Amino acid sequence: MADYRLTATDAAVIRTEDNAGIPNDPANRDWQTYQQWLADGGVPDPYKPPLDVDPFNIRTAAQILGVEN
Repeated sequence: MADYRLTATDAAVIRTEDNAGIPNDPANRDWQTYQQWLADGGVPDPYKPPLDVDPFNIRTAAQILGVEN
């Protein structure tokens, strides 16, 4: 796992250490650190879209384990 992960847009990246969103703002100290990390050869993890979860089709632990009363 890399130190940073890309997001769906170039408006921000995620710092994987603490899941902090870092905005694409040249005045932002964390963005400057990210840019230096890239310049030093860092490669961020790619963006992975969230899983498509149907909130109306969520099973309980009991259903999964087959112990539902």
